[in-house]
Amino acid sequence: MHQLKIVSAILISIILAGCGGGGSNSDLPAKPRFTSQVSFGDSLSDVGSYKVGPILAAGGGQFTINAASATPPTLTNWTELTAASLGLGTCAALTGGFGVVPVAHPGCFGYAEGGARVTLQPGVGNTDSTLGPGSGAMTVPVLQQIQNHLAAITGNKFSGSELVLVMAGANDVFTQAAYVAASAVSPASAVAAVQTAAAELANDVKTQIIANGAKYVVVANIPDIGQTPYGVSLGANVALIDTLVSAFNAQLKADLPDSPNVLNVDAFTASGDEVANPAKYNLSNVIAPACNIAALPNNSSLFCTPSTLIPAVDAHYLYADAVHPTPYGYALFATYILQAMTNKGWY
Repeated sequence: MHQLKIVSAILISIILAGCGGGGSNSDLPAKPRFTSQVSFGDSLSDVGSYKVGPILAAGGGQFTINAASATPPTLTNWTELTAASLGLGTCAALTGGFGVVPVAHPGCFGYAEGGARVTLQPGVGNTDSTLGPGSGAMTVPVLQQIQNHLAAITGNKFSGSELVLVMAGANDVFTQAAYVAASAVSPASAVAAVQTAAAELANDVKTQIIANGAKYVVVANIPDIGQTPYGVSLGANVALIDTLVSAFNAQLKADLPDSPNVLNVDAFTASGDEVANPAKYNLSNVIAPACNIAALPNNSSLFCTPSTLIPAVDAHYLYADAVHPTPYGYALFATYILQAMTNKGWY
């Protein structure tokens, strides 16, 4: 599989754009020189929190098409790609779950975990209350991820030279949609719940991240879940998902600070445009998963490898499973992030 070459080609163009052309730029502020990257969120930003035990043995560990045996390791997640473009590394701050005792990794700042919600447990895939502690996904909420980072760094403050990436909320949407389907809450209550989660995330950015010294914070909203293979499979029932995503994103946008320290990235529009205009992005398939999800535990790309792909799949599929991108899809999003950072003067 030649995902890495394709990813590299995509990133080269944006890296060159970030370097700029000839001529004098003496009147422009100097671009920041980042010393580290810190990421908070869910499976879309997870760089290997669950790459342990049986998942590691199966060659999995990230929510995409895994290629763990590649040398050097293939960069598959958008946060890995942004870090690499800045000359930085990234690794999971906490690994464990699925029967493996969690282990913290000092110096690793990839806090995002598959299944994590903004504030509350249980997250998606967390089975602590039903099958026992540590039996499923850890799903440490984003607020706790941030607090864990502050507790681990000097003076409990950001230095101001980090690039901080925040992307969360999808699992709050999935949780509330499941509650509605089970008649546990009304659709109106579900909307209110995701709005609360969005307000909490914006407050976390303001009071936990910026107030503690971070100067460069990228916040991405929820992508267009309704256009994913999962969303399409719902038929008319996708209307609830669309409503919940729109409610979360609108609340997040309204509550995020209008600050030179914050870059608000519209992942919803970016992902929707990829589906609407696949040729523009050299995408060969935007409706079907590349992984044979029927053969994977929990139908999840967490376990997907080149040996578990559907027949005749190529490297330009957008989705690995029902909601998670392929490495190519993540590369498109990394490019979008880097372009937004370039426009902001951060790259």
